[in-house]
Amino acid sequence: MKKLSVILVVLLFGAAAMLNAEEPFVFSVDGWGQEDVDIDLSDLEELKQLKDLNKDQIKKIQISFSGEYNADSPLLGVYLADMTFQDAYEMHYDYNYGVLLSGVVPGGGAQQAGLMKGDIIMEFGGQKARYESQLSTMIKSKKVGETVDIVFFRNEQIYETRAVLQSRQKPKIDEKTGEIIIEKKHKLDAGGGGGSWIPMWFVDKSKFEDVNKIIEDFGFSPLREDGMFLNGFGGKGNIGKNWFLGGMGEWYSIDRKMIDTTGVKRMKYGLGFGGVTLDKRIMLSKNIATSLGFMLGWGGHTLELSHIGDNYDWDQLNGQLANSTNNYVKLEKNYILFQPKLEVLYRLTDWLGIRAAVGYMLSYSYHSGWNANICDDIFEVTNSPETKLDGLTVSIGPWFGF
Repeated sequence: MKKLSVILVVLLFGAAAMLNAEEPFVFSVDGWGQEDVDIDLSDLEELKQLKDLNKDQIKKIQISFSGEYNADSPLLGVYLADMTFQDAYEMHYDYNYGVLLSGVVPGGGAQQAGLMKGDIIMEFGGQKARYESQLSTMIKSKKVGETVDIVFFRNEQIYETRAVLQSRQKPKIDEKTGEIIIEKKHKLDAGGGGGSWIPMWFVDKSKFEDVNKIIEDFGFSPLREDGMFLNGFGGKGNIGKNWFLGGMGEWYSIDRKMIDTTGVKRMKYGLGFGGVTLDKRIMLSKNIATSLGFMLGWGGHTLELSHIGDNYDWDQLNGQLANSTNNYVKLEKNYILFQPKLEVLYRLTDWLGIRAAVGYMLSYSYHSGWNANICDDIFEVTNSPETKLDGLTVSIGPWFGF
């Protein structure tokens, strides 16, 4: 109680001297080895809190004239004191710099690095530790989790060690082992999956040159060279570790008919593909995710052409088909497809988001040229080109789920 009374008197005089200061006069018990105490002496009633401090805590009181205090600034886990001539003499310490450790926090970075009460920190992070406030400033200039080289003096010997700066937030201690429980950083929820309508713009590398040649020769206007708009659906689910497995399918079709002097002509064109998707999702924030992945599947072109030059006559069908007055052919070109893609998903609500993706389609045809399909009989079309289905894909639309 006598020591406590002396400290109270000192603090009261200090408080009186600082009443006109712009910033509050604050002292605190530092370290997460016990509960921290911050008292603003501009309100002298708060001095009553001192009665709740025990003897060990009073020894660890630090007086601060600084303004802001960061609850998660780096902590070495030490109690510091400036060296005196008597300390240096008694410890046979021959240097004119250094900061004395008056204690270490149990389980803290300093203790884990082998530092003990009575050690003298000579260098911290490659810089000389000259006095207590300077060392405190050097510690605060680092980051939580950073590893720092420390040179210290003990029993007339100089040693080196490395300490990991910890958070000032009080850690959890394992009651059985006494060790610090290191909690894993909370990971952002990558979601469970979802699905939706997927509109897609496909820009063919060859600008549909081979298909357009047949279409134009037959008398119809060509497909757009700058791309085509496909519709489709897709979905996927989280299979673990932010990997998403799913599937998708896209299609496009047109159906045109014309009448000329030779009869009625009809052209039907279709482009479709689908397959299995696999993505690795990376959370950028709570509501924004990006993913890298691919689709592996199949698809291709179909082109149906028909010409009716006369009315069908039951008795003349053989002749009409033989002289090509009335005729029909279905052309096909099929592929194995691989589509690497980058996707961004923005969550608007728990069940609705916006999805955007860009990819590039790569094709491999497992048969040469084009085939003609007549009543499910397949015939090779001689002199047909090795048409590719390569090109850029861009998609943006709604997404249900996350």
